[in-house]
Amino acid sequence: MTRTLSVFQSLWAMEDLPWHAAEPWSLAERVEQIATAGFAGLAVDLGAREAPAAADLAPLLSGLRSAVFCFLRDDAELEAALRYADAIGAELVVGCGQVFPGEVTTAAGIVRGWLGRAASAGIPFQLETHRYTLTNDLGFTAALLDAVPELTLAVDLSHYVVGNELPDGPDDRVTELIGRVLDRAGSLQGRIATRGQVQVSPSFPQHRAAAERFRRWWAAGMRAYTGDDLMFCCELGTVPYAITGPDGAQISDRWADALLLKSWAEELFAETGRAS
Repeated sequence: MTRTLSVFQSLWAMEDLPWHAAEPWSLAERVEQIATAGFAGLAVDLGAREAPAAADLAPLLSGLRSAVFCFLRDDAELEAALRYADAIGAELVVGCGQVFPGEVTTAAGIVRGWLGRAASAGIPFQLETHRYTLTNDLGFTAALLDAVPELTLAVDLSHYVVGNELPDGPDDRVTELIGRVLDRAGSLQGRIATRGQVQVSPSFPQHRAAAERFRRWWAAGMRAYTGDDLMFCCELGTVPYAITGPDGAQISDRWADALLLKSWAEELFAETGRAS
């Protein structure tokens, strides 16, 4: 079996771009930039400030693949996301579960319900690792994976680094738990975090150690993946994720950084393929 990598770009991450421009790109220009840069597809975050209507986005895709990201507080929000996904021909729905049951068994029942609804709609579903959601805590997430063996994750490790304030140095517990999460990754999300900031520029030299850590994790997730096609989504969000200076302006070019992450993902995937 020949495995492939498909790098997506978050449409939310295109908001307030280009950097330092007088006017932001229109929706059509954002989609065109993604396609021209060679991304395989785009991800629509329905919780984004400028999330487009499905009817506005669908005619612009022109061969670009798509996925839908959403926050879920109840079944109605999942149903809405599934309808949106159907309207644009999306191949995947990624959900951030904003429900907080105290017991893993209760959480497992909720997740199985989401999986069942998505399966009935004919659209694959992945649960995202995200702060202030069902997967906020690493240990709880690992227990949930044991309870729901059919569950796959959309793995964004930036939330664990900043949300759980993971140690910078070697730590056996972190290594074991991150490994369990990566073993169940159905997709990976591209963002680099430090213990104090959820999104730092991968191009800044002071973040080199953090970038290398994430590159190692992404490579491990790529090696563990057993499916045909792995999605890696670059998701460098606008404010408040993007760091700003005293004038309120963002301090890094998120589009250039997204292209850097894309190249890193392709490089790492090629390396893991040669090593297997």
